[in-house]
Amino acid sequence: MREPRATTPVMITPKYHCAVIFLNPASGMRNQESRLQVRNRLAGISDSLEELITQPETALFDRTAESLRNGADLIVVAGGDGTVRQVASALVGTEATLGIVPLGTFNNFARSLNIPSDPLAACDLIQTGLTRSIDVGVANDREYFFEAAGVGVDADLFPIGEEVKGGRFHNILHAIHLASWHAQTSVTLYFDRPVKEAYKRSFRGQFSLRVRRRRFNRRKRTIKIRCSFIAVGNGPFYGSNFAVCPGAILDDGLFSISVFRDFSKLELVWHFWSISRGRRQYHPKLEMFEGKTLEVSSSKPLSVHVDGQPIGTTPVRFRVLPKALKVVAK
Repeated sequence: MREPRATTPVMITPKYHCAVIFLNPASGMRNQESRLQVRNRLAGISDSLEELITQPETALFDRTAESLRNGADLIVVAGGDGTVRQVASALVGTEATLGIVPLGTFNNFARSLNIPSDPLAACDLIQTGLTRSIDVGVANDREYFFEAAGVGVDADLFPIGEEVKGGRFHNILHAIHLASWHAQTSVTLYFDRPVKEAYKRSFRGQFSLRVRRRRFNRRKRTIKIRCSFIAVGNGPFYGSNFAVCPGAILDDGLFSISVFRDFSKLELVWHFWSISRGRRQYHPKLEMFEGKTLEVSSSKPLSVHVDGQPIGTTPVRFRVLPKALKVVAK
C-alpha cells in the first residue's frame, strides 16, 4: 500500500485582493449572529469582502465564475460538501484559492484536508494563509469530483442515503428493496498501467499480495471481474464519513480504487456499517488498485455517481487532474 507522502503547506501572506464568502443558511449559518461571527473573523483578510447568502435555487457554479471574472482570488464556502463541490468545480484550473468553513452533516472534503470542524477555528486557518494544491477527479471529462465516485449498487443507494439524511425516512424501505435485489455484475476495468502494477492491496486474507498478483498477466491492462460496486477515491472519505478508499491521498496524482467483490447482501450492509463515521474496519473481500485513469464498462448498464451526484450509467472514464485546485488546508 502506498505510504502518504509528507506535504509541506506553503506559507503565504494572508492578504487577498478580493474575497467572496458563500454562506449556506441550510447548513450551520441559520442565524444572523453566526454569520456575523464568520464575517468578522475573516475581516481584514482581503482588500474587499463580499458576502453571498445561497439559496437552493442559486446557481453556485455560475455565481462563482462571475466572482472570478470580477477579480476574486479567495472564495470561502461556509456550508456542506454539496455546496463546496459546486463552488470548487468553478475553481478547478484557476489561480483562485478555496477556503472551507465546514457546516454540513459530514464534511468529508474538510475532514480529508484536516480542516477544523469548529467554524471559527476554520476561519483562523484561512487567516494563516496555509495552502495546498490538490488533485481533482473528473468523469467523462465533464463532471468534477473531490471525494469519490462510485459505480454499481453504491450509486443506486447513495441518493437514498442523502434523502434519509434529510429526514425522508420512508426511503429506507426503498434502500432495503434495492439491496434485496442486488446481484453482482460482470465489469471490465481498463487501467493506465499493467494490472499487476495497479493492484496494491487485498483485505481478503487467504493469500499474500505477492501470490494474488500472480493472477494478472504482467503486461495486460484490463481485468474482467464480478463485483458489487467500485469506488474511485480522490480522498479517503465520502457519504456518511465512509472510509471507502483507505489510503487515498489528495495530492499524489493517483486514484485509490476499491473493488468490492463476492459480497452477499448481508455482508454489503455490514461493510457499510463498519466503515461509517471513519472507522477503519475493512471487509476482507475488498481489493484495491491505483492509477491515474480508469475506464469501467459492464455487461449491463450500471449507475454512476460523483460525490453522490448521479451522472448516468456505464461505460464511464475517470481521470485525475493533478494539483488542479488550490485550497486552504493544514
